[in-house]
Amino acid sequence: MNTFAVSFASAAVVLTLASPALADTVTFPGYLHGSESVTFTVPNQSTPGTTSSTVSAGGFSTVVNGATFETYCVDLYQTIAFNTPYADYVNVGGGHAFANSHAYGDLGRLYGLAGPILDAVHEAAFQMAVWEIAYETSGAYGLGTGVATFSATAGATMLASGWLSSIANAPAGPNIGVFESRTHQDVIYAPVPEPETYLMMVIGLAGMTAMTRRRKAAAANRS
Repeated sequence: MNTFAVSFASAAVVLTLASPALADTVTFPGYLHGSESVTFTVPNQSTPGTTSSTVSAGGFSTVVNGATFETYCVDLYQTIAFNTPYADYVNVGGGHAFANSHAYGDLGRLYGLAGPILDAVHEAAFQMAVWEIAYETSGAYGLGTGVATFSATAGATMLASGWLSSIANAPAGPNIGVFESRTHQDVIYAPVPEPETYLMMVIGLAGMTAMTRRRKAAAANRS
């Protein structure tokens, strides 16, 4: 296993992802902002013991039915390949069975804490934090402790550890969705506002700016 998911969200994909009923064609063109090596140990999927490996962790550009958006891997037991169309992915939204019962809420908080992810160090850190939240069942997050452990470069480890230590007090983040495949890695995404929402935000900001200018002009005329 040597490829994992991180990508860019687009407003257009929100409508595409709205219904989990049908299978979608998903392609992972490649890493978005580079990758870094991460060593992990997680519980085996169906037998006692653990699984350990060193893999590349970084952002993927993810294309679903022609729309490009962002995803992260939550499946360390299966693989994907770049530029290979997979027709068996299903958008299950909030219906994924994480080992950690708090995963959905904490993954949303992680998105809110991290903000934009624009380089390989941040990509690897975010992916490590995603895996820790998805697989840790000990009750406390720590990259080097618990039932799931992860290690990487000092920069990525420090970033991921900082986010994870702030999860408990972080405000709620976006609702996380999951694309599942029976034979390839499951991936998560964070929906973004629809175009109409962006339009209303722009109109609101423009109105506030115009009002401020009118007030300043009126004050200048009175003086």
